[in-house]
Amino acid sequence: MLVELFTSQGCSSCPPADRLISAIAAEREGNVVTLEFHVDFWNSGGWTDPFSSKDWTVRQLAYERALGQNQPYTPQAVVDGRVEMIGSDAARLRPALDSAAAQPRGRVELQLEPSPGHVQVGANVTLPDTLHGRRLDLMAVVFQRDLTTQVGRGENGGHTLHNDFVVRSLERVDRIKPDGPASSHHAATLRLSKDWDTSRLGVAVFLQDPKTLEVLGAAAQPFAAASAAGR
Repeated sequence: MLVELFTSQGCSSCPPADRLISAIAAEREGNVVTLEFHVDFWNSGGWTDPFSSKDWTVRQLAYERALGQNQPYTPQAVVDGRVEMIGSDAARLRPALDSAAAQPRGRVELQLEPSPGHVQVGANVTLPDTLHGRRLDLMAVVFQRDLTTQVGRGENGGHTLHNDFVVRSLERVDRIKPDGPASSHHAATLRLSKDWDTSRLGVAVFLQDPKTLEVLGAAAQPFAAASAAGR
């Protein structure tokens, strides 16, 4: 399962949602992939979120259209691209995850080989019969954990914020064709910025329907786990 949190350091309502995402990741480790997308539409409020990107705002707007929403807001959580809610609403988010767990999904297994400036990603994908024959995008994210920011201005001015699973890059690395095999292997090279602390980096890969935006399988692995496995 995948939870995407659209958040911003310029939004005073967002820190509780950020904390909830970290808590859910710990509670459901191995079963849920959590990602924070920092949008840029709060940057005019006095504080420029260092992790924000217009691309993440565009992604949120795509979900708004797919889910029949009128306008984006923060904090917003999207579960498997199918249902959205206020990102700090634990009473709705946890049951949504329980419901998502009952849906058919593909199995994604990751192998990472981090190197200076890039990471080699191998992904083994297996689709159940109920999903075989669908066209799916294979999306890959580089995320960063345990980030601390002293916020100088805006609604959170004077506060120290902690962010986890912050998306640093997102790209489509391959496509599952409707007439392809039920099991397939995919490889990609993802670039890393020199500014990113590799000890806190990880990769998430997920399967997404390009039309409905439903997410039908996800997996994540930190670089630290990959390095330990290679010893």
